[in-house]
Amino acid sequence: MKKIGRNDSAYKKKAPMPTEVYTEEELETVESYIETNFGTYANVFHEIVSPDIHLDICIVDPTEERNYYMLVTLGMGAHRMNVPKELAEYKLERAELAIALPPDWKIHEDDEVHYWPIRLLKNLARLPIEDDTWLCWGHTIDNRARCYAENTKLTAALIVSAQIKGGGDTVCPLPNGDEVNFYQIIPLYRDELNYKFDRSAKELLNLFDERRVSFVIDPERCSALAPEDFTDLVMDNAQWHLDSLREKKLPVDEITAYNHLAIYLRWCIEHELMADWFVRQYAATVRAVREHPADTDLRPFIRDELHGILMHGFFGEEGTAFAQYYYDGEAPSFPSDIDNHALAYFGTEQYFSEEFDDEAYLFVPFDEDYYAAMAATIAQRWEAWKRNSAERKENEDEAPSDVAAAIMQYLNCGRADCSLMYFPPMADDDPIMAAYSYAVRRSVHDGYVPLLIVPSDTLWEILTMNAEAEKGAFKDYDFDADAVEKYREKMLAQPLPDGKAILMERLGERFELSRKETPDDGDGEEFRETDHFISYWDYETQKTQPMILAKIPVKHPWTVFAYLPFGGWNDCPDTAALMAVSKYWHEQHGAVPAVLTYDTLEYSVPAPIEPQERALDLAKEQYAFCADIIEQGTPGMSVTRLARDLRQSNIWYFWWD
Repeated sequence: MKKIGRNDSAYKKKAPMPTEVYTEEELETVESYIETNFGTYANVFHEIVSPDIHLDICIVDPTEERNYYMLVTLGMGAHRMNVPKELAEYKLERAELAIALPPDWKIHEDDEVHYWPIRLLKNLARLPIEDDTWLCWGHTIDNRARCYAENTKLTAALIVSAQIKGGGDTVCPLPNGDEVNFYQIIPLYRDELNYKFDRSAKELLNLFDERRVSFVIDPERCSALAPEDFTDLVMDNAQWHLDSLREKKLPVDEITAYNHLAIYLRWCIEHELMADWFVRQYAATVRAVREHPADTDLRPFIRDELHGILMHGFFGEEGTAFAQYYYDGEAPSFPSDIDNHALAYFGTEQYFSEEFDDEAYLFVPFDEDYYAAMAATIAQRWEAWKRNSAERKENEDEAPSDVAAAIMQYLNCGRADCSLMYFPPMADDDPIMAAYSYAVRRSVHDGYVPLLIVPSDTLWEILTMNAEAEKGAFKDYDFDADAVEKYREKMLAQPLPDGKAILMERLGERFELSRKETPDDGDGEEFRETDHFISYWDYETQKTQPMILAKIPVKHPWTVFAYLPFGGWNDCPDTAALMAVSKYWHEQHGAVPAVLTYDTLEYSVPAPIEPQERALDLAKEQYAFCADIIEQGTPGMSVTRLARDLRQSNIWYFWWD
């Protein structure tokens, strides 16, 4: 083999000391290991002066199979590093280092832009001697804010397992029972080093895998945290919103594209969810937000300092986990909450107007009221996320039950195109309500009616019996898709009876009870305010039941019962009556079927019912529709009490025994 003389003057100036070297037998063993696991080396950088260890660098040339240089130290392992006593059993005292260079690297040039990887190997090989320390997997060595050379901004090094042929053992056993561990050196950027400090070497390597960062040195490679190149790590990018703003020529300032990013970032800074490196690097901005939040506009900061981008790497461990749940999630979703706020702010007509062109959120004034409203929503999502943390881990891979899967197939049979979302049990229903509210926002515009369904065997029996009456209920979750489709077509095609007439007829059957009820002002009794759904809760487990959110492809809310004919048993109205009454209530009060179980039905209404006389008339209708809500409901329930509840509630609840 050719030995190329090379010496670093820094080592010439050191006082002479005994040189540590391998024994002849050890040297042969290590050389054999290098040739077997890295490749044959024809050239060696050989030190002229060795002040402490005799360090050669073996040069394994590129091959067709491994198209890169591999430089491997030979001699570092003669020194036993100062490994902590508690790790003695792992035999980590001896090591050699490797570094990979591209095939066009001018490996024999003296210029520092080419020589720095070799210098890095030599410096790291002697570091355990100079500092009486040790090197091992996961260790990082900072170059103290200096780049390795003028042609790169790489400024630190990560030590990982060596890249050997065939992925074999990176440990070379010595004849005396000692072991030499072979490690790979991967140079790092400053932000990657900070990321490793904040997370771990494992997470950084996972990031490298995702971003396809090679162990072969590239002085000009992009950082694994560089936002412009790694879109799958990007939570949000103002450029996406700027593109829409410009394409549609919307009459708003371009800074508005940064509004919602600034709101989210401010909330996370205020709640100390940022990564430590982010807090250090942007200390002045972080301090300004915490001390003077209302006076600190983060939009220019995001534009100028963060390149208009929010990334997972900006946040600490908890902040990242929350962002993955909330910012990246389908429900709840921060971008969707921004859209929901815009809808509430402008109203349906203006929200969907040509003026806004589906970008209403850009027109919401960026002020403290906007931040306060969204901060309250983010806090709600945060609390729900914390409460549901245990269920998320338990239900991470939970698939829908057999009956849930069957009902989902039932909904999508034939020509139906029903978008479905499944929710396992959870302690807080915030994700369910978030998904439902997002679906409601788009429902009229996109032509569907959202409905929350609690799957059960009883519901399955009812659905199949109604749709296939002549055959009876199918077992083993089988059903006749053609029969179901024909039933839907039939129910949608036939004229509906008069919904009010149905209610009056049913009320007449209960006239003796209803005529004794008189209006009152409710003095001395508290109103039962209902602003959330209750029928999907399992009060024994204190969790929600498994749920399906279905976007039923129908134009009118009352026609969902053609798709889910759950009535017609005991005192529960049949499909035609359910459709007729729901049509009447929708026209009168804006009522929309929202939650369905096998024995309960809940409607959502835009506002409580006023005045008192109107609420009393509706209470009588609801009693006629479902007598059990009074006769078997809350003790002391009556038509007049129900009327008072309706004046405070935007949810209507029905239960049939």
